[in-house]
Amino acid sequence: MNKYCKKDEGYHLIPLILMVFIVPIIVRLKIIPLSGARFEFWTGAKQVSDFFSYYKMVWILGCSLLSIIMLMIKGYQQQYKIFRKSYYFIPIAVYSLVVILSTLLSEYKDISIWGFVDRYEGMFVLLAYMIILLVTMILVDSEYHVKFILTTLIFSAIIIGTIGVFQYIGLDVFKTNFGKSFMLPSEFMRQADKVEFKFGKNVIYSTLYHYNYVGSYMAMLFPLTLTIFILIKNKKAKIFMCIVTTLMAINWIACNSRAGIIGGGIALIVLLIMMRKYVKEKKKNFGIAVIIFIVVFVALNLISNGVLSSRIKTLSSELKTAVISDKKTEDFRNLIPLKDVKTKGNTAFINIDNRILNIETREADMLFTDESKKNINIENKSDTGKIILKDERYKNYDITLANMNGKNILYINKGNIKLYFELKSKYIGIVDYKGKSIDIDNIQSFGFKGKELLASSRGYIWSRSLPLVKDKLLLGHGPDTFAAYFPQQDIKGKMYAYNGDMWQLVDKPHNLYLQTAINTGLISLIAMLALFIMYLIKSFKIYYNSSFKDFNSIAGLGIFVAVVGYLGAAIFNDSVVSVAPVFWILLGMGISINKILTPKAI
Repeated sequence: MNKYCKKDEGYHLIPLILMVFIVPIIVRLKIIPLSGARFEFWTGAKQVSDFFSYYKMVWILGCSLLSIIMLMIKGYQQQYKIFRKSYYFIPIAVYSLVVILSTLLSEYKDISIWGFVDRYEGMFVLLAYMIILLVTMILVDSEYHVKFILTTLIFSAIIIGTIGVFQYIGLDVFKTNFGKSFMLPSEFMRQADKVEFKFGKNVIYSTLYHYNYVGSYMAMLFPLTLTIFILIKNKKAKIFMCIVTTLMAINWIACNSRAGIIGGGIALIVLLIMMRKYVKEKKKNFGIAVIIFIVVFVALNLISNGVLSSRIKTLSSELKTAVISDKKTEDFRNLIPLKDVKTKGNTAFINIDNRILNIETREADMLFTDESKKNINIENKSDTGKIILKDERYKNYDITLANMNGKNILYINKGNIKLYFELKSKYIGIVDYKGKSIDIDNIQSFGFKGKELLASSRGYIWSRSLPLVKDKLLLGHGPDTFAAYFPQQDIKGKMYAYNGDMWQLVDKPHNLYLQTAINTGLISLIAMLALFIMYLIKSFKIYYNSSFKDFNSIAGLGIFVAVVGYLGAAIFNDSVVSVAPVFWILLGMGISINKILTPKAI
């Protein structure tokens, strides 16, 4: 491999450049009608307004296809000498094969191929990740290539970070006509005033959809830019990287993603280990970095009126909760107002805050009784379908009889509790808000008992997700099909986990590794972990005693800690189209740089 190459050879990297620069910053409205399984497992809406995922998916597929073409061109130009054997190809091939098999055997092939609503990480996108990983590994073979891609990535990160800072101080570009002109096709500009993202004050979502994904992105970019800032020798470049690193640090801290903080924190620890010999030598740069961090944290904490410090405190308390067992933990069902709800034949039993309400269907009539089976007088309002219980004990019950998809549905609402029953002459059954019959009692769970609220209710999600792995152990349920198999009917568990929101849609497990095991199976997870472990071990060996005297070794270390940051955040975050392409390209570059540096390794 050559250290230098002609600059005109950089055109082979154009698809990768587009991927790291454009894909993360795409925000564009796409109205998508829902049908089939996507409609069945979504919220009941017949269409969705997508701003952050659909067009990113389109660009990922387009760029991956273009990258294959560029790879073939480069291969032809160099008589295919660029194709070298590598042990990394084995886990990549295994993962790709399993993704295809998982899709072919999936019950929901449409979702498996194209992905679920708002996510779009189906088979084509997962294979695209492997393509860009391979192409990056093969085509990036010089210092010029490394600088070319990293420079592009850094300028994209500057755009994302700048938007994030303005959002944090209350100047969200996407709430301005200027920002909306980029987001909205011309035919929707008349409705621009109606477009508003539901994020509160001091929240950074930038162009990445959610503050958690900003956390994953910054868990890569902050350690990467910090490494370059500390080690690079050129004074102008150092000043520039100081500014960029500060911007990344602001977003890393201010996005309020504890997953990002943990991932980035792990990356920084690894960075210190790798540079242990140079802490004294580079003490000025380390000192500057520490001062910048302290100033940034204090300033952001003041702007947010203490929100950041409170988030750190909750992180600390949750870590203690995760480690320390509490045998006195109370069953979550005792902590929610909905104590019980059952149906049998033509009767229903509801217990809300130990107040009993019985319902019985009798031909065209309904009978309401209390815990003593004493009749409750009712008033029917035929024009609205309202049923009023003439009893002070039930004055806060909102009861309505309506038609839903051809079914007679009885809707009962009290505070956060929203219950739906299908009514027939001699039958009453529990249904969801779309009228689909559900079983709310036989919910499988594993672990995290009493710790369901851990890590913003990830304990709850993980406890209900883990049993899904064993159902399709080897090949999974199909790419991006998690929402179709998660027990969405667990209304009691959700009421506790989501502060009363008993019908919240859970469409992701908030853990990349669990996400992979459920969607594409244990074999794909093993292959993916093998790929990561191979890279991490190789990188540790190279950089543990490296002198960091050339740019490739500096960039290689920066990418190494960036990958560590992403994988750390992935314990709490999923793979998403906004961030994953950057990770896979960085991983490919890291593998390629390691190949370049291996002969020099000390």
